[in-house]
Amino acid sequence: MRQPQTSFAPAGRKSHEELIQEYELITSNKLAISILDSIPTLLLVLNKERQVVFSNKAFLKLLNINSIDLILGKRTGEILGCPSVLKGADGCGTSKDCQVCGAIKSIMNCIEGNSGSEECTIKAGPTAMMHLKVTSEPIKFGDQDFILFNMQDISNEKKKVLLERIFYHDILNAAHNINSIAELFSTEEDVDRHEEYLGLMLKVTGNLIDEINTQRIISNSDYSNFISQPSLINSFSFYKDLKSEFESVTNGKLTITLDQRSENFSFNADKVLLKRVVANMMTNAIEAENNEGTVSIGIISLNEKGSMIWVHNQSYMTEDVQLQVFNRSFSTKGSDRGLGTYSMKTLTEKYMKGKISFTSSPTNGTTFIIEIPGKV
Repeated sequence: MRQPQTSFAPAGRKSHEELIQEYELITSNKLAISILDSIPTLLLVLNKERQVVFSNKAFLKLLNINSIDLILGKRTGEILGCPSVLKGADGCGTSKDCQVCGAIKSIMNCIEGNSGSEECTIKAGPTAMMHLKVTSEPIKFGDQDFILFNMQDISNEKKKVLLERIFYHDILNAAHNINSIAELFSTEEDVDRHEEYLGLMLKVTGNLIDEINTQRIISNSDYSNFISQPSLINSFSFYKDLKSEFESVTNGKLTITLDQRSENFSFNADKVLLKRVVANMMTNAIEAENNEGTVSIGIISLNEKGSMIWVHNQSYMTEDVQLQVFNRSFSTKGSDRGLGTYSMKTLTEKYMKGKISFTSSPTNGTTFIIEIPGKV
């Protein structure tokens, strides 16, 4: 039977009868099973088709099941509920998204005779994220080769490091803004402009306070108890605040424009959270343009559904970047830098109950879009 074409790992699975034979071969080694079951970390034994043929007690406990019957023959992403399995020709490992999955990379390296650890972020459902450190090692039972797959949940550890880095990054940006305005204030001889700079200074210091308060919010994973504080926001005033703040620190090399489709209206939203998300969108766009060129902001009413805001720049993201853009640990700017887009997604979808998406192509550049519910 000809196997379907895939985007990464090969298709093909063993029959149920073959899986039972492999399971019985493994469990016949009582000493090995005793050792694997006594280890508190999450362990699976996979065949070369990447199917589960044994699970230790710790992994069964994680799934809240007593028998391997429910997962025998499945692959790791299928067990953990990764939505990317639905995109592939043969489930886990076969979609485009799987090309950047550390778990599949680890397994494929092991099949090729290598071993080692990888990190991966698995979308365990539409909103939940699991950050894992995975290790795949070759193991033999009888004369057959298998893969010993070890998973360690490092979500809390990774989140702590990333929260600290993004916090210091944002606070440092705010401090630089304040310093730049202070320099303008001290060197400007035109007294009439002092009032303008003073007003800008008050805004930026207010933003600094908002940054600290927002950081407190996203540092607390219990977003179910978060109480939003919506206020009436004018769309054009919101744009002007962002424009003056960002253009003041780019030395005139960057132009921020209002998309001509934008509408002048008022809407209700949590201004602190909304400002944090759109400011992150702006920061990413400006960095993509190397702090020069043009970045545009658009905002329109969705009537009773709320409002839509987007930020556009001319640069585009490669396909492998697009596949990872909302992952907690992903960044194009180096390791442990990837909370920017992840925090945008978290604040938009979990705290403001909105939606976030993006488009990116060589022809049309990159646009990040948020939809915020609320009466207009």
